[in-house]
Amino acid sequence: MVWATTVQLRGAPDVPEAASILGAIRRGTLDPELAGLLWVLLEGGVPLVVAGPGGAPVDLERRRMTLDLLLDLVPADRFRRTLSQTDEFPWLAERASLGWSRTLSIPEQGPTPARTGASNLAQPAPLAELGRSLLLAGELGAAPPADTVGDRARLVVRALGLGFGLGATVQGARLEDVVETLRAQPIGLTDNELSHLGVVVVLAPGDDTQPTRVAAAHYLRPLARDAHGHTQRLPPAVLATWAPGQRRFEHFAWGVAAELADRVGRRAGDFELERARRAEALTGLAALDLPDRIAERVALQQFRHDNAMVTRPGRPA
Repeated sequence: MVWATTVQLRGAPDVPEAASILGAIRRGTLDPELAGLLWVLLEGGVPLVVAGPGGAPVDLERRRMTLDLLLDLVPADRFRRTLSQTDEFPWLAERASLGWSRTLSIPEQGPTPARTGASNLAQPAPLAELGRSLLLAGELGAAPPADTVGDRARLVVRALGLGFGLGATVQGARLEDVVETLRAQPIGLTDNELSHLGVVVVLAPGDDTQPTRVAAAHYLRPLARDAHGHTQRLPPAVLATWAPGQRRFEHFAWGVAAELADRVGRRAGDFELERARRAEALTGLAALDLPDRIAERVALQQFRHDNAMVTRPGRPA
């Protein structure tokens, strides 16, 4: 059953049809190889955060628009929960164990309504949805105008350890800035909790004279155990960077391909083949003159149908 086919970020401007994943490839925001990698990871349930410098409205719009077009790579049947500034998480049964201390006032429940594209926030999340649910949190930050702030932002990131996916933005010119923002109070995440974030795409500074471009894509690696069972916190891995002097992207995901494959439930060789197939498909689709964004989404869905990739959702760290 298709539960949701579109996403509306709270407070986000209308995104024109031209602002699509294929349009982004044509404009050089990212290349087919990086997009193909992100496609496989997002389809496997890996969380996504889009970061970028600046706190002006135009900077926030760039982040939101980039997140929105990347979410076209998430299957349309993924259940999506759009959070608000006042969300008290009544649908999250584990909220208390994740540190949520507020007293909730949950309305008396009648018959469970049929699923629609809108979130049913009064219902706890069924276990079957964990790992196939995408939390849309807007901009994470310490205070407004961010959408999900303070202790709410902390709870959202902690919930990723249960297997939820994430689509969010955050201010930061580098990965280190993102980590510092989320580590500092009033959010106050630990390094272990920050390892849940998955993929962090950092945008280069932009203006009206040049297109939005990805400066770097990082993978925050979840906690691992060595051969003796000791917990290891691995450093973030660089997946790709833009090389200005060469006017192209350089790719480094091969260094953690086995980890990424395991994260989405694939053998390393199969993962690499699937990533390459997605990149090839995106190259071909970007060369077509599809009429609008809806047609592009249909083409992506058709590829999934014709080339079904059997995965399990991303596992909790």
